[in-house]
Parts: sequence; structure tokens; C-alpha cells
Amino acid sequence: IVYSTIQLLDSVSNKVNGNGRILHEMSTNGTVFNKGNINETPQFASLIWQIYLWNGDIQFLEKYFPTVKNGLNWLMSENDDNKNLFPDGFGMMEIHGLDSEMIDVAVYTQRAFADAAKMAIEIKEDSLALEYKKVANTLKDKINLEFWSEEFHSYADFIGTDEQALHLIDDAIIRADTLNKPWAIEELKETKKSIIDNPSKSLRPFVLHHNWVVNTPMEMKIAEKEKALKALQTSENFVNPFGVFVTGIDRDASAGSDDGSFKGSKVFSYTGAVMTLPTGVQAIAENNYGRPDKALNYLKRMTRTFSYALPGSIYEVSPDYGMITQAWNIYSFALPIIHQFFGIQPMASEKKIQIMIQMPEEWNSASLENVIVAENVISVFYEKENKTTKVKVTQSESDWALEIVLPKMENINYEIVKGNAEITISENIIVYLSKDPIIEITNTSE
Repeated sequence: IVYSTIQLLDSVSNKVNGNGRILHEMSTNGTVFNKGNINETPQFASLIWQIYLWNGDIQFLEKYFPTVKNGLNWLMSENDDNKNLFPDGFGMMEIHGLDSEMIDVAVYTQRAFADAAKMAIEIKEDSLALEYKKVANTLKDKINLEFWSEEFHSYADFIGTDEQALHLIDDAIIRADTLNKPWAIEELKETKKSIIDNPSKSLRPFVLHHNWVVNTPMEMKIAEKEKALKALQTSENFVNPFGVFVTGIDRDASAGSDDGSFKGSKVFSYTGAVMTLPTGVQAIAENNYGRPDKALNYLKRMTRTFSYALPGSIYEVSPDYGMITQAWNIYSFALPIIHQFFGIQPMASEKKIQIMIQMPEEWNSASLENVIVAENVISVFYEKENKTTKVKVTQSESDWALEIVLPKMENINYEIVKGNAEITISENIIVYLSKDPIIEITNTSE
């Protein structure tokens, strides 16, 4: 299914666009309704790299790297008129007028160039790898500098002109008034007054909607830590018992206790919605900055919607609105659990799998078994009792390397119980490298 879906996306996008741009929406009869929002093209690049990490298939990479290159060229040559590396156009937020320099587009573009640089190395296009890496590094710095709002302790929804911002504020005030959100109206009016009193002819960042996409710098782990922790704290203002609001200004004071059915409009609308995608993004973001307990909290919020309306399913809009199931739900659960709690980070082309466990405090026993990485199959077991923690990893292939990374702390002593490993100690971590079928390590806190 994965490979056929990627092939479909690639082939149809090439047919309707022919320039690397990835489509947004297509019906089952082949009709393309939207040739592609700006974010989909960089996200496709990162998709190809992620699949390659798990399958190690160089032919797969060679097949789709031309689309990646064309897409990045289209992204920057046709969508960045002022050449500041921030493409213009609609991203994940489909709000009328939000088509300037969007935070999620900038962030996913940064990740795409970083991933494309790694792909270029694998394909031995070294000069292109250096070019892509330079763009990625520059974008990371620019996002942290130009999108950050210290006033709001948040990354901005977008960078644009005063005129764009004032028009969007007027629309947002109508939206907030319709939804009876007096706090949002007051904040928006204060922002409007500040813009009018302090005009600028230059593009600048604006925090207006508190859309969930302002958390993408933490999702992609490019936010500076100090800013990330401030932004993660701010984002806690825009949740309800089921997760994170798509648009923060839709939240009101009752959201913290409102756990009933979602009351959508008679005409289908996402206004006021809480969704699993922004909630999953928040869990990933919390894990990225070493806070698995908070990440688990967001997963629990999503889990409350399981079978809420349709048995065995989680709705698109939490808890019971919109589509009855949604493909991105697997991203919101699988990445925090597999990549972060269990810490599985494969590099299949090198026949190496890194394990860097980061478990929530309340999980005393957990296992993830028969995880397929190319031709290898691994299982990870975790147990905690009193002051002793045990990590066991098994694999099916003897020519693969398991790299178990554990924190180096003065009050923790590690011992290999089963298997053999080459040990490397650095300032903050201890790395155990093993090709044994079983490696088991215990640690005891003094």
C-alpha cells in the first residue's frame, strides 16, 4: 500500500503538474481538484527519505529523487518572489487569505532540504548535498529569528504585510464574534491597534489565529530549546479534553471541561474543530524536547475518542465529526510511540538501527515486537521496577548493528546482562554497539 500510494502520488502529480509539484487532492476517478498546496511538495521529499531509512533500497531512492529535485526547484523558483527562502502560498491551514509566508511551509521546506541533502549523499551527488544543506541550515536560523514572537511566546502564523494582517484580523474578529470568543476578540483588537500605531512597510511576523501549525518548528525539532519550551507552554492554552484546536482563537474558557459531542455547523465546516493531527504533532513536539510525560498526555486525549461514535475508529474531528477515520491518525500515534518512546531510528542502508528509549514515567513495562526494518526484524522490551530499569533488544539478522544509546548520569550504573557490545562513552551518553541477536542492559539508580 505504501509503495503503490507513493507511485500514484508521483505519477499523477507529474502528469498534472510536470514540475515536481505534488498534488493536494484527487478523487477516486482520477480528477485532481487541487494541484497542490505549497506544503505537500516538501513533505513528499521527507516522505521519500523516511521510507529509505526503513527499507535501505537505493533503487527506490533513485526512482523518486528526480521528483524531489524538481519539487525543490519549483518550490524556490516559482514561489519565492522576494528570494528570502520562505515560499509563498497556502500551507496546512485552509483559511482564506493565509497564503503569504506560512510557518508550516517554511518549516517543512527546511526539513525537505535537510532530508534532500542526505539523499544526495546516498546517490553520490555531493555538490548538490552541500547546496541543499546550506539552504537547510540558513532556513533553520531564519525561522528561529524571523518567525519568533517574544510577545506571544510563540512562532508566528505567517510573515506578511500590515495590509494582509489587518484584513485577516477583521475576518478573524468576525469569526471569533460568531463563535462568542470574547478573549480572542479583545486580543485581535489589541493586535490591530498595535499594527496601526506602529506601521511597517516591510514584511513582518504576525500571531493572529494561534493555528496549530505554529508548533511545527518543535515537531521538526528545529526550534531553539528556550523558544521551544516557551511555545510548548503557550500551546497548552489551546486544548480541550480530546486534543489541540486547529485554530486557537476558536477556544474559549469552557474548552478545558467540554468533553461532549462536537457541535458542528449545519453546513460542514472545520470551525471550532479539535483534530488528531495537531494533537499528534504536539505529542511529537513534546518528545523532541525531552518531555515524554506531556507527550503521553496528548496521546491519552486522542485515545478518549477511540470508538466514541464509530466502534474501532477515531474520527477526523475529535471526538465525532467529519470523516469517520483518517490516515494521519497513524502518524499521530506511531511516530511518538515507535520513534520516540521506544526510540527506534533505523538506517537500513547501513544495516544499523539506533535505539534511544524515552519512556513516560508511568510506563513500568512496555514492549514493541516484530518491527520490520528491511530484512531485519527487531523487538524492544522495557521494564522498570523500583530503581532498576531493563532494556532488551532482539534482532533476526546477525550482520546488522544495534546501537543502544543511554544517558550518562553519575547516579546510574549500567550492566550488560545478555550479549556483547562495544561501548563508547561521551560527555552525556553511553553507546552500546552490538551485532548479537539479543542485547540486554540493566541500570540501577543509586
